[in-house]
Amino acid sequence: MKRVPRYLSAALLFGGACAPSRAFSPAAWSAQTPALMVAALWLLALGWVLHTLLRYRVGVDDRRNDAQVQLGVERHARALAERALAETHKVLCRLLEQQEAVRDTERLRIARDIHDDLGQNLMALKIELTLLQRSTRGADPQLNAQLGIMVRNLDLAIRSLRGIINDLRPPALDAGLRFAMEWQLSEFSRLNGIEHCFSADPAAFDNGKELDAMLFRILQESLSNVARHAQATEVRVDLSCAPGSVNLAIRDNGTGIKRHHAADCRGLDGIRDRVAAVGGSVSIDSPPGGGCQLSIAVPLTRALTLGGAASPHGLA
Repeated sequence: MKRVPRYLSAALLFGGACAPSRAFSPAAWSAQTPALMVAALWLLALGWVLHTLLRYRVGVDDRRNDAQVQLGVERHARALAERALAETHKVLCRLLEQQEAVRDTERLRIARDIHDDLGQNLMALKIELTLLQRSTRGADPQLNAQLGIMVRNLDLAIRSLRGIINDLRPPALDAGLRFAMEWQLSEFSRLNGIEHCFSADPAAFDNGKELDAMLFRILQESLSNVARHAQATEVRVDLSCAPGSVNLAIRDNGTGIKRHHAADCRGLDGIRDRVAAVGGSVSIDSPPGGGCQLSIAVPLTRALTLGGAASPHGLA
């Protein structure tokens, strides 16, 4: 048996409760049939409207509750994802720190082995060649001249070897970041004929050996790229200390980054990764007028344990 709709039942009950008892007598019914039909229709319409409104209200409440439940689930999932991301970031930071520590240790070992083994052997060979040159000075001029050329070539090899050792572990850092940066800029100008301008905030120094090594490595590799690619005549280095961070800006007046090959820009990703691991930021800009600027901001609130940085090949 088919059920009577709820709104029709409600309308009939409402109408029956409101109608007087005499309205259901046969005489009254036959006399008031049109009016009762109109009233019944109005009551049916009113019941249908009330039923529709109730269904709509109940549906809205159900959808709202479902949305609240879904929102709670999504918030919980987002919180779990953020927590997992934070843990992953910490793990990556620790891995980078361990990698840089191992790299620094290996650099020190290689520099020590080169100095103690290859350096000493080259120095001993130079002494023997020098003594041999002196002993043949009057006896055989041609042999003496050839030994002189060999001694000069050996001097160049020893100088190159010292440069490699200094790159592996710059001794200038032992005297502090200011001295190391000034020395590096002086050597850069002397070897490449490119003028430099250096300005530094005293508060930016002495913030830890790891931070000093990181900034010095970035400066060292940046200047190397300027010398190789930028075709610049001047380089400006600014080291400043903002509230809670140390900022390093390296600018040149060369040809700009657009002249670079794609392979020359890959080293910038290494700098971004290492600086981002300590909560810092890296930006590189090449204005239309030429030149290039590499800007690095490193927060002081994080414990820095990164001892080196990759080459910013996108500078020049």
